Amino acid sequence: MKLCELLRMGRDRLKKSDVPDADIDADILWQYLSGMNRMDMIMAREDDVDDDKSEAYMKLIEKRSTRIPLQYITGEQNFMGYDFDTAEDVLIPRMDTETLVETALKLVKDADHNVDVLDMCCGSGCIGVSFGLWNKNSRIVLADVSEAAIGLARRNVAKLCAGDDRFEVVRTNLFEQISGKYDLILSNPPYIRSDVIETLMPEVREHEPHLALDGTADGLYFYRIIADKAREYIKDEGYVVFEIGNDQAEDVQYLLVDSGYDDIHVVQDLSGNDRVVYGRYDREDNR
Repeated sequence: MKLCELLRMGRDRLKKSDVPDADIDADILWQYLSGMNRMDMIMAREDDVDDDKSEAYMKLIEKRSTRIPLQYITGEQNFMGYDFDTAEDVLIPRMDTETLVETALKLVKDADHNVDVLDMCCGSGCIGVSFGLWNKNSRIVLADVSEAAIGLARRNVAKLCAGDDRFEVVRTNLFEQISGKYDLILSNPPYIRSDVIETLMPEVREHEPHLALDGTADGLYFYRIIADKAREYIKDEGYVVFEIGNDQAEDVQYLLVDSGYDDIHVVQDLSGNDRVVYGRYDREDNR
């Protein structure tokens, strides 16, 4: 079978299962299997593909047709220019979350000292690791309650930051095992309302960990706790930086105000959706 015919079969199978971006995913799965890039595929479209490789490709297509996320099949997702390992039971890094990292980097771009950063609810580690790779004058603590997330975060630190002792990974239920003070506390906590989870795409609803998604009844449970407890761990005039759902900006701003933060701002992502809320904590103002 020629490569162009095999790819057509893969695309058609994914479209039959209503997989979003079926053409793109079919091509990515071939690139993953074969090691080819886009130009290689164009040049080889009339080449014959042996039976073993065709069978292996269609097995990947069948997995994707069951709505297993592409990133769980390939085991990788690019984030902030770095290829992070992915794993089932850990949330897949999203491009939207890059807005949080970019915002945090801007907040300390003029700092004249080493920046201490806590990545709370770190998941794969993409937020804290990316921040540390982009800002070399930083020390990063990555924290999560999930054993699977902690294992993956450690793997990504080893993969992307080998020999760099600025990174520490801690398994903890929120702040229970956290010590020290931080210039930045970054968090992409679970924030989807419990009753919304069953309406999400199958890739998310059926395959990504609900522990990393479920923000309880109103989606604000973890924002309340983190905004409150962070005050014990944040340096004077340090910032808490949250990723939010696109309908949560006003509620999270109010939570920060109630907890004594000021200089509160909302940042939109590339799609124009509210994506980040951050606030500064001034100890002088809260005595």
